[in-house]
Amino acid sequence: MLIAVALSGALLCMGIIYGPAGAYMPELFGTNMRYSGAGFSYNLGGVLGGAAAPLIVTALAEAYSPSVGGWFMSAMALVSLACVLALPETAERDLDTV
Repeated sequence: MLIAVALSGALLCMGIIYGPAGAYMPELFGTNMRYSGAGFSYNLGGVLGGAAAPLIVTALAEAYSPSVGGWFMSAMALVSLACVLALPETAERDLDTV
């Protein structure tokens, strides 16, 4: 039962993060390159965040202390938040000319 609750909580968090990203990311690109732009952005973010970050955190934890890895991940979360806040609003613009 505890495993089911933990998995449900993890999947809920994933849905909260990836649901809006999947809807908003294509709006950042014009219709002539929407699919390619959104796909490239999503996959590049997955590779950089999913492959490079664990390697960097492991190196930092070995060189300094395990808590440095947590500080690195916190810093990357703040950088991600700043990037999201810097994204443009797309509600009033013509997406064919983006």
